[in-house]
Amino acid sequence: MKPYPKKTLGIYSLTCCEGCQFEILKDYDDFSQLLKYYDVRNFRLGQEENLPGPFDVSLVEGTPESKEEYTLLREIRKTSAIVIVIGSCAHLGGIQSERNSLPKKMTLAKDVVSIPEVINTDFIVPGCPISHKELFAFLMDIYWNKVPTLHDLAVCFECRQNENQCLLKEGKPCLGPITRGGCDSICVNGGEACYGCRGATDQADFAKMKEILKPIISDEDSTNMMTIYGDYECEWKRRTDEGK
Repeated sequence: MKPYPKKTLGIYSLTCCEGCQFEILKDYDDFSQLLKYYDVRNFRLGQEENLPGPFDVSLVEGTPESKEEYTLLREIRKTSAIVIVIGSCAHLGGIQSERNSLPKKMTLAKDVVSIPEVINTDFIVPGCPISHKELFAFLMDIYWNKVPTLHDLAVCFECRQNENQCLLKEGKPCLGPITRGGCDSICVNGGEACYGCRGATDQADFAKMKEILKPIISDEDSTNMMTIYGDYECEWKRRTDEGK
């Protein structure tokens, strides 16, 4: 059987823990299947020889922190037909964006920004870290010229499927009602709360979420919980101001 023509793929990392790139390599069999359809030309974590674009698709994780990273990010956009941001850092600003709320006299660094605030992006694969299966499904949709879509049901839906006890009903804080599912409620399955690493669903009601959390934790703690991953804070403020 004649092999399929391969699309070219670049995989880049900016400032982050590189957890999303490790997730890509997590399952050798799944990654080997992907290589039947994609020629990985640039992947610093996974190979020694790396080539510059242009590429059909580029994946980018992390946040731009240095002048060199901003330059690289803009170059990736210029040389890539499709740019997919992967993970919470790239998508929302990540945990490192916590420094944005510090008084300026306490930090000399610039504010952390997400990748969509710097360049136009085509798709987002969320999570901290991402799910390699979700990413590979995205890439296969793109290969076959389909438009990939994100799961938009809340994490609570997956909790019901997995027969988890509701943490909120037990008086424990959890952001499952407003957080985009697609993670198979992995944190709650293990007894931990959902902290919203995948960002909000399109129908998320932030004001209602704060109301639900009010008997459980203080307003300050609920705001802190809802802003761990960065731009979630801006989204919460924007939608709350709009009365949603």
